[in-house]
Amino acid sequence: MPRDHGGHRQSPSQLYRTLTERYGSPVYARVDTPASREQKAALARLSAEQVPTSELAGEKILATLTTAPANGAPIGGLKVVAESGWFAARPSGTEDVYKLYAESFRGQDHLTAIQEEARAIVARAIGG
Repeated sequence: MPRDHGGHRQSPSQLYRTLTERYGSPVYARVDTPASREQKAALARLSAEQVPTSELAGEKILATLTTAPANGAPIGGLKVVAESGWFAARPSGTEDVYKLYAESFRGQDHLTAIQEEARAIVARAIGG
């Protein structure tokens, strides 16, 4: 059984509770948003410079990614990271939608704010 910093045994649920008390409880959702073939193509070839935004849901943006940090490979979309949440948008390969993934460590209201701002950011970048 894992031990805490004081050497005491903790169950996985106790460890998880300790982590969420320290960092917040994650809330995650995926939403599909209609997009034309042209908009999906634009999303797939975005560059970070095409996303001139400095805040996400009231927090400073820490990273705007269109390539994987480890190897520089294109991610086929966009990921925006702030201190307490992030979103990623990628075009669907089979439907006329893009998939918007989002997570918050500050609860459902913050997640909703991330999703709303993410849709606006993506729409500006791909002409939606």
